[in-house]
Amino acid sequence: MQSITALVAALALLAPATAHMSLSYPAPFRAAVNPNVPESAIDFTPTAPLSGAAQFPCKGYQSDIGTPQGKAVADWNAGTQYNFTVLGSAVHGGGSCEAALSYDKGVTWKVIHTYLGSCPLKDGQSFDFTIPSDAPATGTDGTIFAWLWYNVIGNREIYMSCASVTVNAGSKTRSAPAVAYSSRPDLFVANLDNGCTTVEGKEVQIPIPGPAADVTTDYSIADNSGSFTGTCKAVAGIGGESGSSSSPPSSSAAPAASGSPAASPIASSVASTSEQSATLSTPSTSVYTVPGFEPSSASSSGVFATSAASSSPAESSAPSISSSPVESSAPSSASTAPVSSGTSTGSSGLTVSDNGSCGPGIAICEPSMCCSSYGFCGSSDSYCGSGCQEGFGQCGTFLNSTSSTGSAAPTGAKFRIRM
Repeated sequence: MQSITALVAALALLAPATAHMSLSYPAPFRAAVNPNVPESAIDFTPTAPLSGAAQFPCKGYQSDIGTPQGKAVADWNAGTQYNFTVLGSAVHGGGSCEAALSYDKGVTWKVIHTYLGSCPLKDGQSFDFTIPSDAPATGTDGTIFAWLWYNVIGNREIYMSCASVTVNAGSKTRSAPAVAYSSRPDLFVANLDNGCTTVEGKEVQIPIPGPAADVTTDYSIADNSGSFTGTCKAVAGIGGESGSSSSPPSSSAAPAASGSPAASPIASSVASTSEQSATLSTPSTSVYTVPGFEPSSASSSGVFATSAASSSPAESSAPSISSSPVESSAPSSASTAPVSSGTSTGSSGLTVSDNGSCGPGIAICEPSMCCSSYGFCGSSDSYCGSGCQEGFGQCGTFLNSTSSTGSAAPTGAKFRIRM
């Protein structure tokens, strides 16, 4: 009888395994491959997408933490590289993925690695990541590792597999990371009737992927502009800091974003730090413009909306946005970076950079971009106007410190982040 039951269970696993994808290592909650799960509790559709917001996060299986079937299946050390593996033959054209950790049974999350494009492309594919050196050690509420995937082809869905793991504190001799664990971005959440939807045929350009060192960019589609539409709202209190990119220009560039002098590009999930040199008053919704949108019209063209704040910190604590292999290798020196004065005119208190650094050692202005007195990079008059730093050129020209040649300025305002 037991052998028949086992056979039925195995056959039940075959169909969903070919339909979608699922985490296989570390072994997810309720999975047949998880040695801690009794047969009566096995989920025989592990590769199925979340059915709706009620299943977010982790299909609700995070409730297993603290029970025998929720015991840790992997033991990891902070500051060390590991990998996860996914199974299933229907990769739906790949897509973009996030890896994240939760220390409070799935209430809050921090992204530890983002995979922009080509995730996944085959059954049994493994992906490397590093546990942040300052990641907390596992406490009484355990630690959950999550893999989240947005597919390119097929229904507009969200896939999420979660596993119980143990994280051990890192060595005290390690140098502090460029971005503190507490300042890492929250999960990007879409396709759960929360106001935003990914676009079929596009590899999602996750707007706030995290520090450049923890972003793998491998787009297999030439043009991923407009990869999601709408304004993303939080689901179960998670996400909600990002939204529309409905009409960007045709480009193979990965996500770009910017803030106007009246709206700092800081997600509400990013903690303020003492290193911030200024704060800018903003409305209750922080706006991020995307390529092709001018800040003055961002509210009507599509926005990345935060859950709110009457004032947003300046760019010094923004999580890094790595949009391409080139951008992830942006210069790391910040010795000559301008310091934001928090004013809208002139360049008083600002140090002119000779390498395009803009703001408190974070942004690198692309050619044609003006570095405004707020520490942001832009190209349009409505974005920077007369607020450009002396020595960084003028709006809509290539006469800034990063380049002296070119024929035309790109549309829209954008910045890239260096950590």
